[in-house]
Amino acid sequence: MKNNIYLIIAAALLLNSCSKKNDMPFYPPPAKAVIKDAGTIAFKIAPLAGNQVQIFLRYDQNPAPSKIILKQDTNTLQTVTVSKNNTNNYSAIINYAFKPGVKYNFKVQTVVTSDTIRQYSINDYTHQFVQAFNYKKLLDLKQSLGPEALDISPSRNYLFITDDVNNVLYTKRISLKTFAVDVISDKLPSTFIRAVSDNELLIYGDKNTASVPPVTIDRGSDRVTLAKYNINTQQSTFVDFVSSGYGRISRIVNNHVLVTNPIFEDKTASLINLADLSKVKYSLDNFDFTRINEYSANHILYANNLINTTNGSMSTPLNLDQNSGLIDIDNTSGYAFVSSAKENTAKDILTAFSVYKDGSPVYQSAYTYGDGTYPPVIANIKGDILTFYRTFNYSTQVQIDGYYTLNLKTKEVKLVQADGNGNLYVVSDYQLQDGSIISVRTDGVYRITPAN
Repeated sequence: MKNNIYLIIAAALLLNSCSKKNDMPFYPPPAKAVIKDAGTIAFKIAPLAGNQVQIFLRYDQNPAPSKIILKQDTNTLQTVTVSKNNTNNYSAIINYAFKPGVKYNFKVQTVVTSDTIRQYSINDYTHQFVQAFNYKKLLDLKQSLGPEALDISPSRNYLFITDDVNNVLYTKRISLKTFAVDVISDKLPSTFIRAVSDNELLIYGDKNTASVPPVTIDRGSDRVTLAKYNINTQQSTFVDFVSSGYGRISRIVNNHVLVTNPIFEDKTASLINLADLSKVKYSLDNFDFTRINEYSANHILYANNLINTTNGSMSTPLNLDQNSGLIDIDNTSGYAFVSSAKENTAKDILTAFSVYKDGSPVYQSAYTYGDGTYPPVIANIKGDILTFYRTFNYSTQVQIDGYYTLNLKTKEVKLVQADGNGNLYVVSDYQLQDGSIISVRTDGVYRITPAN
């Protein structure tokens, strides 16, 4: 009897199951997404090793990229997933035993939208990984504050830099001999610094600055105190009043600095002797303060003029047109670096980089849009070879960010260090006489040395 009950229950359950199955609606299988050729796509690419390359796609790519397929001719070699990196751009790393001289291509497929996958092409990639340098991080930066917040001392013994750590400004000094790092202060009143010596900085002063003359300040004034700060005593003394909102301040050369005084009241610029605070003044009626060079560590430059620190007179070392600007002159080799700009028919700004010697051009790059050539703040040119950093915009062509050499005799430009992983944008490079480079990046300060 007990077994009969189990059989009745089992039969009832089976009948109920069959009844529910027959009542379920029928759904056809989903249609397979159609892959649509969408042409080429703007990208950046960075060889990371002999068997590794990283591809970057713009953060605003729409539809969003989903995967990248590595191909040789029509053969699929690898498929990788795309994700957003810490710079908020899309990227993917491909690991593959690339063969030298072989052309590869990539297919970028997007997420499915309206049953369609858009497929873009990256063509004619030949893997080229070169490594002229080794990297060692000397200092980690939490938040880079740009070139105004760093400087190299005139002796070239120290690099000073300010880091923003949770809204606290730490000014640090790195020995370029021992690479030791000292925290100078976490209480300086501004991020702006200029190195006067190994132990002194120019900063924007505060109410504790000594020897500030009394002054009546109009509303809307951009007046701020420029002060000399002594690292050992932690005291600051008055130098001059300068413009905080509009002005420019040169680097310090021969213990002199060129500043813009308060625009609305003084209407002057001043070449200041930091030894005795004597000044040569220039009226802003015929002096364009925006053309004070804040880059050069070798000379005080205004527009395309050299300023004589002894008497404030100006000389013109190069005959340049109004669309070109003197970046700097390397004292040892005599080579001068020039940047130029012009508009194309679409009103895009195109830029070019030139090198001069003895007043005449010896090299000029092509005019390009969105690309950058960054000569070092301090160069070390040996055998007429200039090493510089070069970066490219997102484009449909294979172009590699990194260090290049320019042979100023043969005009050959050659990639020597692939360096474009998207996180290490160069702020300033200082090439030292021992062949090393002190490179300030957005994430830290590096010492770069020859690999062999």
